[in-house]
Amino acid sequence: MARTKAQLSAGARLADYLTVGYLAMRCPVGKVRDALALHDAQSQRQRGLPHEVLVYFVLAMVLLCQRGL
Repeated sequence: MARTKAQLSAGARLADYLTVGYLAMRCPVGKVRDALALHDAQSQRQRGLPHEVLVYFVLAMVLLCQRGL
């Protein structure tokens, strides 16, 4: 059976998908958890967005703050 070529959704760029992967590679989740534990800010229970994900979100906002929407 032939496959169709995978495409990004309209308006999306490949760089949009690579940013989180790059952040995770440069700042591993183990380091994020260690920093959260050091400042007593780790998640108390499982949520939709654990604190580790929020840290990556804030890092992305800081890195991309000069970019217009």
